[in-house]
Amino acid sequence: MFCISASYKKTPLEARQGFAFSKEEQYIFIKNLIKDNIIKGGVILSTCNRSEIYFTGSSHSAEEVVKALALFKNTSDSNIKKYCLFYGGSRAASHLFNVTCGLDSMLLGEDEILRQVKEAYLAAFNAHHTDSELNIIFQDALNCAKSGKSKTRLSTTPVSIGTITANTIEKYIRDNINRDNFPGKRVLVIGITGKTGGIVARDLAAKGIQVTGTTRKRGLEAGTWWQGSRLVQVTGFEERYKYINQVCVVVSATTSPHYTLTYNEYIKSTADNQERLLIDLAVPYDIDRKLAGLKNIKLLDIDYFNTLSKENTNIKLGELGKAEEAVKECADSTMKKIYIRGFLARIKENAVLSDKFNKEKWFRNMVYYLKDVMGSEGFKDVLEKIYNRETKGGE
Repeated sequence: MFCISASYKKTPLEARQGFAFSKEEQYIFIKNLIKDNIIKGGVILSTCNRSEIYFTGSSHSAEEVVKALALFKNTSDSNIKKYCLFYGGSRAASHLFNVTCGLDSMLLGEDEILRQVKEAYLAAFNAHHTDSELNIIFQDALNCAKSGKSKTRLSTTPVSIGTITANTIEKYIRDNINRDNFPGKRVLVIGITGKTGGIVARDLAAKGIQVTGTTRKRGLEAGTWWQGSRLVQVTGFEERYKYINQVCVVVSATTSPHYTLTYNEYIKSTADNQERLLIDLAVPYDIDRKLAGLKNIKLLDIDYFNTLSKENTNIKLGELGKAEEAVKECADSTMKKIYIRGFLARIKENAVLSDKFNKEKWFRNMVYYLKDVMGSEGFKDVLEKIYNRETKGGE
């Protein structure tokens, strides 16, 4: 297997955009390469951070794919070689395993890439664009990523401020709110259309928590559902105090130069003594610091979540070595599968050697024993020596 990769590691965003493939383009490009006998099979992975072509073929295939890619994307061979990384054999497989397991992502251990790799592979598989080698390597990479999640804390340790905030809110509700009591599981997110506020709202909805989000943007009418979610309702920014009594948590994540919650207005708007969690994710502050002095108020600011994020990053880095070793073992095991398949295919073409392999148990056992105890590259070399000795009389 080979891989041509344009990713955030080497390719600037502007150049990366030029290598992006739509789903239709992925189908057409691989179909034409197979039809012209340039490759045996191929899979294209195209995300916001990478566009990668995985393919099988001869030793000349990579150069031909570069020429075809230059023509397809209206660029030059030299431009592709300038911005892309090239992998072959075990290095291509190892790269795919690292990508699928989130070890090659900007956000270490992210889950989204696993879904993207699976969708890319299934699209190629369903289009009959994959061969047995691609099927083995991609299926093993996907299985490795799934099993790896239970062995390390890479993907279960968030570093995104928005996700950490949503997790903190979920814990607060679970520990402090009686669901049969007012105000129940509802959160007010001030600034829902911002990046951080949007992540908080999305993650809360995924946890089954109702959200009311405020926005200053026109075109989002009060009472409408945000991004189609029936758990997230949008209202105007000026309505924020109206909803205070209906929520147990308030999150503010805006770029406003003024307070979004002030002490006096909050006091006027709340007729109860209900405990509330106030979360201020803005710099400068969105929420009046005086509110922290109220008996039933717990106020957390951006520094609190930055500290959690750094701690989680350290946890991820501590798990990285363990994850890398597990992925390396998975990739090595897969390459041994590929090498022994090739060896068996070759000996079938030689009647004498095929007969010996089938009839002489010690010979067959020796090959599989070596597969179990050796690394993939050493095993590959030994298989080649065995084949040469048996067919050519070499040592």
